[in-house]
Amino acid sequence: KFSDVPTGFAGFFTIPTAGIAQILAFFALVELAWMPASKYDGDYGVGYFGTEVEDPEEKTRKLNVELNNGRAAMLGIFGNMVAEGVTGQ
Repeated sequence: KFSDVPTGFAGFFTIPTAGIAQILAFFALVELAWMPASKYDGDYGVGYFGTEVEDPEEKTRKLNVELNNGRAAMLGIFGNMVAEGVTGQ
């Protein structure tokens, strides 16, 4: 039951090994086969909200904005994990 799973980071350790393997296999499928990045800049070739950005400068700017937002989100999640680890809450 979901009510038996602890909240926060401690919940990760209640996931069965097979479940973690499934999650990692899905991530690998997405990253390597389904939507591989053509270059480091994160251009997956699917456009911007379904439309292709024609101007190279605008496309570069939007890709950089997306990468920076992703980096900021990763730092935010990491900060939450560290705070939970330190305080136990």
